[in-house]
Amino acid sequence: MQSSKKRFPRMARRLVPWILAAMVPASFCQEPTWAEEKKFTLNPLRQAALGPLPANKYTLKATELVMEPGAEIPQHQHKGPGIRYVLEGAITISWKEGKTETFEAGSTYFEGPGENHPAGTFSARNAGTGHCRVLIVELLPTP
Repeated sequence: MQSSKKRFPRMARRLVPWILAAMVPASFCQEPTWAEEKKFTLNPLRQAALGPLPANKYTLKATELVMEPGAEIPQHQHKGPGIRYVLEGAITISWKEGKTETFEAGSTYFEGPGENHPAGTFSARNAGTGHCRVLIVELLPTP
């Protein structure tokens, strides 16, 4: 009777080629990877250069702003820069340079850190008849 130590290597030597041969056709029949399917696209909406950032000093935050019809946000300051994406309705922004801009659903805008809005007036307003929803993604200093 052969010992199991001698029998296994001989058996393995006989089985390995068959196992590998069986795996080759399977590798050609795999489902396509997500990159091959191309059932989605990535469309950059807005980009803002921030420059070098020190490690462990910032937090990336996403917030949903919901404004009722007629709502106004008073003057305020931003702790960090951020991109805004209007999900629903429209928002009117009052900029410190004196102009106002209205951004409708599907559009984006950028607000830098500090004061972006003039004193004595609204910063943002929902002048529409329905709710306004804005996704706010901003880079904030870590407390």
